[in-house]
Amino acid sequence: MDLSKLSLIFKIVIIGIVYIIIFLALRIMYKDMKGGTKRRTSSRKTFGLEVINTIENSDFKKGGVIPIRGEITIGRKHSNMLVLDDPYVSGSHARIYAKNKKYIIEDLQSTNGTIVNDTKIKGKYYLSSGDKIKIGGTAFKVIG
Repeated sequence: MDLSKLSLIFKIVIIGIVYIIIFLALRIMYKDMKGGTKRRTSSRKTFGLEVINTIENSDFKKGGVIPIRGEITIGRKHSNMLVLDDPYVSGSHARIYAKNKKYIIEDLQSTNGTIVNDTKIKGKYYLSSGDKIKIGGTAFKVIG
């Protein structure tokens, strides 16, 4: 095979690759413009905490929603994911996490305790939609 035929084959292959890349890019742009594929997360319930009561000068607004994905820690220390600047909240007060598609709140041996539905919990408690959680002077309602 001479060099000119090899060069022609190489050019055709390169042009083919360029066309494939352009086709894939256009397909991605088209899907993006149309809204993409259906997302499974739209049918999945969103789990979170709605703020129903706060202390004065709190960073949280009444009616605000804090989405929860995975695990969050709650406490007065700045290393927590949800920081409550309240003297009645321990440094590491509680954590909320998912296990077997259910959410659990766990009191981390806090001084003043974690209240769920007007009952002080010891250790772990499985959360349900509508449960009310009180940590210090801040109260939340479980949504989702």
